[in-house]
Amino acid sequence: MLHQDETGIPNKYHLLLLFEDGTVLSAFTQMWGAMELYEKNQELKRKYICDMRPTPIDDEFSLDYFIMLINKSIQKEKRSVKGLLTQDQLIPGLGNAIAQDIMFKAKLNPKQSLIELSTSQIRKLYEAILETVTEVTQKGGRNDEYDLYGHTGNYVRIMDKNAAGRPCLECGTEIVKIQYLGGACYYCPYCQAQEKHKST
Repeated sequence: MLHQDETGIPNKYHLLLLFEDGTVLSAFTQMWGAMELYEKNQELKRKYICDMRPTPIDDEFSLDYFIMLINKSIQKEKRSVKGLLTQDQLIPGLGNAIAQDIMFKAKLNPKQSLIELSTSQIRKLYEAILETVTEVTQKGGRNDEYDLYGHTGNYVRIMDKNAAGRPCLECGTEIVKIQYLGGACYYCPYCQAQEKHKST
């Protein structure tokens, strides 16, 4: 976060930069966060970027690419819908928090095996990814995260800790919380029932 002077410096941080004009930049990382120093116009040559797969905001992230990504993934190992969205940076930019809304919009259970998905379900999942990422971007990020200037975004998650125990917005069934693949999952047992999503 950018501070106008040293009085706004938080108690905890991973990086602190003091500039000649008196402003201060503090940074704190969580989970997969990272900080790097590189020369201007060299960012695309960084190893992490060079090896990164297409993100949902890239033109390369087409439906054909998404289908190919799933097919390659299931050839190597058994993987679930949540695993596709949150593990191994298969889709860069997605995290567990946003994945909950994507799965809800696609009406897919977090534990649903990719190999069982029908063509129409894969398309719905693809569309849910694009829809959610676009909305989050247009609204300036999530409402529980801050930008460089300390402002929160305007995207309010559908499926989060506040949804647990409350009625589903679509069917009224109580939203449940489970622990799966290293993080919490929030989903509707009716709308996202695993038995509803067999291949056709």
